[in-house]
Amino acid sequence: MLKKNIVALYMLLLLTTILSLSSGASAQGATGDEPVTVTFGLSEAEIAADSLVELRLSRALNPGEGRIAVFIGATDYSSLFSLENLSLSYKPSVFPLPLGENQLSVYLIDNQGEWKTLGDFQLQVVEDPNSVEPGTQIPDEPIEAAENYPEDGESSDGIEFTPNLSINIKSQNQVLSFPRDSAPERNPFTDVAGQGSISFKVTNRGWSFSNQFDLAGSSFRQEALRFGELQNKAPRIDLSSYIVELSKGRFKFNLGHVSFGSNRHLINGFSSRGFTVAVPIGKQNEFTLAAANGTSVVGYGNFLGLSRKKHSLISGTFAREFIKERPGGLRFEFSLMRGSLLPLENFNQGEINDAEKSIGFGFRVAGNTQNQRLRYEAGFTRSKFTNPSDPDLEQGFELTPVTSETKNARYGEISLDIVQGLKLWKEKKLKLTGTYRHEEITPLFRSVGVFTQADRRKHQFEFTGNLGEINFGFGNLRDRDNLDDIASILKTLNRRNNVNVGIPLNSFFTGEKSIKWLPTVSYTFDLTHQFGAFLPTAGLFNSESHVPNQKSYNQSFNAQWNVAENLSVGYAHTRAFQDNRQPGRENADLASASNAITVNYRPFESLGLDIDFARERQKSFEQQRIDRTFRLGTRGTWATPFLKNSIFSGGFSVTLAGDTGNLNDTRNGEMDAQWAYSFNLGEKRFKKVAGQFFIRFANRYGDSIDRQFFFNTINKSQTFNAGLTFNFF
Repeated sequence: MLKKNIVALYMLLLLTTILSLSSGASAQGATGDEPVTVTFGLSEAEIAADSLVELRLSRALNPGEGRIAVFIGATDYSSLFSLENLSLSYKPSVFPLPLGENQLSVYLIDNQGEWKTLGDFQLQVVEDPNSVEPGTQIPDEPIEAAENYPEDGESSDGIEFTPNLSINIKSQNQVLSFPRDSAPERNPFTDVAGQGSISFKVTNRGWSFSNQFDLAGSSFRQEALRFGELQNKAPRIDLSSYIVELSKGRFKFNLGHVSFGSNRHLINGFSSRGFTVAVPIGKQNEFTLAAANGTSVVGYGNFLGLSRKKHSLISGTFAREFIKERPGGLRFEFSLMRGSLLPLENFNQGEINDAEKSIGFGFRVAGNTQNQRLRYEAGFTRSKFTNPSDPDLEQGFELTPVTSETKNARYGEISLDIVQGLKLWKEKKLKLTGTYRHEEITPLFRSVGVFTQADRRKHQFEFTGNLGEINFGFGNLRDRDNLDDIASILKTLNRRNNVNVGIPLNSFFTGEKSIKWLPTVSYTFDLTHQFGAFLPTAGLFNSESHVPNQKSYNQSFNAQWNVAENLSVGYAHTRAFQDNRQPGRENADLASASNAITVNYRPFESLGLDIDFARERQKSFEQQRIDRTFRLGTRGTWATPFLKNSIFSGGFSVTLAGDTGNLNDTRNGEMDAQWAYSFNLGEKRFKKVAGQFFIRFANRYGDSIDRQFFFNTINKSQTFNAGLTFNFF
């Protein structure tokens, strides 16, 4: 048996070496253009208010692609969901799910503020069925409903105490570098870092008191939480976050790191250190008061987050549910907010901002029909913004004072399931949803509680649907700026259309019998036209060539074959064209195309092999230049059977790039190998003590030649790392 394992290891290393002689980049970018989809992890028809809510993304978001937003009913829960790998999860220990029938909506918000619906799911949230005896009548008052009766004579009251501690020891041996001045400053080094938390919860007669304190530390001061703020005075062990909650039924008081606000343009999901208190008023009304520090804060100082009155936000919201039997059916919210920010450095932000103040109000209306077929939301905000004088910024100069501005913002959204469950072919049901969104933010609008892009009006139409396993969508976006049509300011118009479709060919036409040689395919098309409405009459715009006019076309095609349980193959093709149309810039066009192939093969349950291949081509019509890039990469992972709890992994990658005119050439190569060992010391007094040890070797090479400017750059490095992690409790 040992001989067979040695032979297998040898063959793995030999195969990896052969494939990596010209290996390249990872395959993650190969499938990054696929449309993002989301699935819901709960299958129960009814769930409790403290049930774990888990969503799963089809792939990771690319840099610059935007962010995920999650709404339950009309409330933004995005900041409460944690992302790990491709899983978005929320454990409602601090903010329980609202009782009744709720809609969970998942959106993708791109960097231009465009909202795209990824999925809508229904939640039926009920009281914990195990906390009330069958036949027991629960009072109508929601506050009293929290005092559940014990079952079988056992009380649900109790005390919970949960500590956690993780210590990480990491080290790096002497790094061999060429040239010598490229070596890291700390060479070699050994650091110790750790994270710890203590949570405590007491429940008694319907009341619940809980708290959690999280700490982080590092022996290397530059990695301390507040090094960017305090430099060498930053403590090595610091308080990263804490939360204290007192609740009973719908009454909730939270102190520590809180998140509050649900008005899109006034204050929305603002997170910092402070407090929130939600007080029910009758059965259908609720008042929420919140106050917090003006920026994110960590550490033991400013423990309550309210030590600086001029650097804080305070908000109050009155909400009413007009349909008692169906929360979320028609909800009205009225919010007030006053905020003041000083030009202070944030603990994770090095820039110095200007002093700002704003005070405003807004209302929001959201609802849906009983069958959830029609959903709508609208809001209006009015905010007065002041930019007070700052002697530190004025530096003795006499500047024109900035006057206060009171401006408005509004938005509206309506979604209708045009078709639901219509059988068309072979029991395949059609669902078609139409959505319209409108948003207008007037010039000079600003609220310190949320980031907005002022002076913009947007209209968006979207159709999404599915026919059985086929998913498809179409979107149209039109927006503009310079709403006051000021002649000296450039007015930019944007027009965007996009189409996407995904079809599982291996199962859609064949029913239950899957044909493995048929792939799952997807296609996306995106057309964006950005152009100026006119030539400004003043300023630096001297000719039509200064007014932008550009069309961008982007297409992507993806196919995935699951040939066998241990073999899958993926292919991705993308094309893009940038068409510049302003006078004098007609030839400043760019075109690009790429092809990528990914192979994942597991010859044994313990052995996995990945091969990635990609070719890219970019053409500049103005410079008459064509650049090509070739990437090839391999990686292997082996959970060896003769050394329990050990994983060996390694890989090679090579990237070759250059232009057809032979002016530039670039070669980059990388090889790494790692052994990781996990261990458990068993359960004794506490839950367990577990850990992991790893050693890693990396070798990198880079060579760049520029024959036009006559230079040749070579970089080499060899690094050996080791680490040891302990997890207690």
